[in-house]
Amino acid sequence: AVSVIIMATEATALDAKVNVSYSEMSEADQSYSIEVAVNALKTQEKSERPVYHKDIAQLIKAQLDSTKGGTWNVVVGISYGSFVTHETKTMLHFFIGNVAFLIWRHG
Repeated sequence: AVSVIIMATEATALDAKVNVSYSEMSEADQSYSIEVAVNALKTQEKSERPVYHKDIAQLIKAQLDSTKGGTWNVVVGISYGSFVTHETKTMLHFFIGNVAFLIWRHG
């Protein structure tokens, strides 16, 4: 497993440790995907209205669809199971703190 510490300018949930539990992505794509997730979480923290995991997933998906092409799928949550079909070298599962992120491209 790969561990990274996210440095935030303020003491926030983004100070949480990133743990990559499974990756078939290149280092560059993996780093970019984690960066997109962190930015989505930052958006959540700045929001005045409640932001749910589905909202974070939607932000990440929109960013990946527009920058990486293809059809990306994103699941964000505390507890879930999955069984997915994905293109080679496009799957990533990681945690930021206790929140899990599953990202893959299919189509």
